[in-house]
Amino acid sequence: MKNEMIVRISKGQQITIPSEYRVEFGWQVGSKIELTKEGNKIVIKPIGEDLQKLFEEAHNIRPKFRLTAKQMDEVVEREILGR
Repeated sequence: MKNEMIVRISKGQQITIPSEYRVEFGWQVGSKIELTKEGNKIVIKPIGEDLQKLFEEAHNIRPKFRLTAKQMDEVVEREILGR
């Protein structure tokens, strides 16, 4: 398999990952991947099954308290950090 391929950005601002890459990594519709910017490059990494399961489980967790991010920070500073 080639290490480099040229793909085109579509009218809808999307790119297609070539099928041989999708097959190699076992990606299907709905698979999650991670994009990382490294300098002037974008690196695409497969997310392993364990991380995929973690995302699915986290999605089902219902918060015990309805706090904003700011309120959570205040609780952490007060209760955990003692500020």
